[in-house]
Amino acid sequence: MKKFTWISYWSLFLSVFSMPFFFALLYGLIRIHPDFGFFLVSLSIVLSLILGFIAISKKTEKNSIATLAIIISFGSGAFFVFVLLMSQMGAPTG
Repeated sequence: MKKFTWISYWSLFLSVFSMPFFFALLYGLIRIHPDFGFFLVSLSIVLSLILGFIAISKKTEKNSIATLAIIISFGSGAFFVFVLLMSQMGAPTG
């Protein structure tokens, strides 16, 4: 019988957790070094993707939460990379 396990739930939690943490980091609500914060956000996205793919590949796991977590992770990752790239647009090169 297929059921949801902790892998699916952690994948969903990590995929949803990354964006509020990123915005709290940008607006200064979390007082840590930005490089460490960006590392935590990217680690959350990567771990969510890994756990999501593991959950999908398991035979005894339902796929709906894992698929939703992977979709959210890809969207969060694209938005994260877009914001980081756009923040460098006005930086002086010299």
